[in-house]
Amino acid sequence: MLRLHAPIMTPCHIYDLADELMSEILSFLLEPGPRALSSRSHGNGHTPGSSDHEYNEVSDLDHFRLVCKRFMRIGTPYKFNRFTLRFSDHGFRRLDELVDMQLAYYVKTITYMVRPFYQGSEWVQTLQALGSENPEISQLHSRRLREQTNLTETNKDLARLRRAIAAFSALQEIKLLRLQDEADEYLIDFIRDRSLGTGTGTATDIRFDWETACSRAVTNLSIALLDSKCSSIRFTGPQISPEATLQLLRAPSTILAAMAGRLTSLDITFHSTTDITATMADLSGVFHRFFVAAKNLIAIHIGFLSKAPLDLDLELLFHHIRWKTLRKLSIQGWRLSADEIIALARRHRSQLRDFRLLGIYLRPGGLWRDVLAVLREEMERLERLVLKDIDYAAHFDSVPVSNGVEVHDYHVGPMPSSLGFAAGTWSDPQSPITTPLPRDGLSALVRERALPLRTSIERLRSLSSGDLGDDGVHVLCEQLPLWEAWVLSAPHEVSGNGRTHWGR
Repeated sequence: MLRLHAPIMTPCHIYDLADELMSEILSFLLEPGPRALSSRSHGNGHTPGSSDHEYNEVSDLDHFRLVCKRFMRIGTPYKFNRFTLRFSDHGFRRLDELVDMQLAYYVKTITYMVRPFYQGSEWVQTLQALGSENPEISQLHSRRLREQTNLTETNKDLARLRRAIAAFSALQEIKLLRLQDEADEYLIDFIRDRSLGTGTGTATDIRFDWETACSRAVTNLSIALLDSKCSSIRFTGPQISPEATLQLLRAPSTILAAMAGRLTSLDITFHSTTDITATMADLSGVFHRFFVAAKNLIAIHIGFLSKAPLDLDLELLFHHIRWKTLRKLSIQGWRLSADEIIALARRHRSQLRDFRLLGIYLRPGGLWRDVLAVLREEMERLERLVLKDIDYAAHFDSVPVSNGVEVHDYHVGPMPSSLGFAAGTWSDPQSPITTPLPRDGLSALVRERALPLRTSIERLRSLSSGDLGDDGVHVLCEQLPLWEAWVLSAPHEVSGNGRTHWGR
């Protein structure tokens, strides 16, 4: 009688796994949760908490790397793939140490966090007066002032940035963030009180200036990037100073073109609480030279504060340019005509997959339903549409503003009964550039926004633009999920060869 014997299984230990499999497992264990990095998150001047690992931080990853030399080798690329640099003596020392330890090769993202600069000639006297009220904060600002003076007057910040970015051979992303903490707010309040005469003396020749800090940071990052061999870079700046950008007017066209050609993503929001229309008009030529040279852009976000929207023709910045590689496009905080939005979309209708209109206010003569109809009927590959805080300019101008905060009237008017939609609460869209595209378009939107189950895709497809409830006067926030879903419910997709595929 023939007996079959099962083979004896040798126990498998984690050490027996291949390096590639170990690395894959580790990537899942270290994968951060979803983050909302919208430009709105930075509107108050604070920098949100970073998930970047500092190289001296004790974490699960550090414990993994200490197990053995093999685990050290596997974990090192994850430990140092992101680096946060603060504008300070300590921050630049950490940067120098990273390069000296030959770990710069692993860095893929650098986040440069910069505080507003101390500008003016009366800081010594001001900080002495602050010391009588709060010695600890006075000493902190005195130290920061000395560090700023030392770094800028000797150009040590630029020299160390150039050395580091030249060593970041795997660099893929640069983020520039404004950093402001409670000590900075305390100082700002103290200066304001003195200027109003509530304290002793009057401080007139000092200011806590973001424009100067932003200008130096942008300039130094540009110089360092051009000195390096880095290409295919994503740049993110959620609080860019418009005045700082004027410095680009002085840059030779060849330098501007060389820098633009290295970018695959540009995600910037210009931060100013006043009307900057004239300033941006002066920058029209800079945008033209930059965008003509930026032939490799895959994602673009150009934003302004929705509370102070830009009143400038769209093409004065975009200059009728079509990017063949563009997949994601987002504009924010703008007064525009319906024709301008339609023309921008049509230029990219064969390739655009993600389109976001945030805080856009239509000028008289245009209707949102006309914009939506074009997006629905002509966009060939659109998978994601985000409409947030859009309205009509006339209504926006009639809304009262208190302390810089817009007061919305969210009264829910009667929705057309034929729509089958109920009012709901919708989460804010994430960063225009960093949010991944959904794989199944409308179905993902239905899941994310919790659209009523009774509202089927077929029902959406049966609606016309006239059924959307657009009165040409005011857009209700409750209408936006329906409008987004209606655009994405288009029953056809036109391929590059002109053939129509049904059942999108």
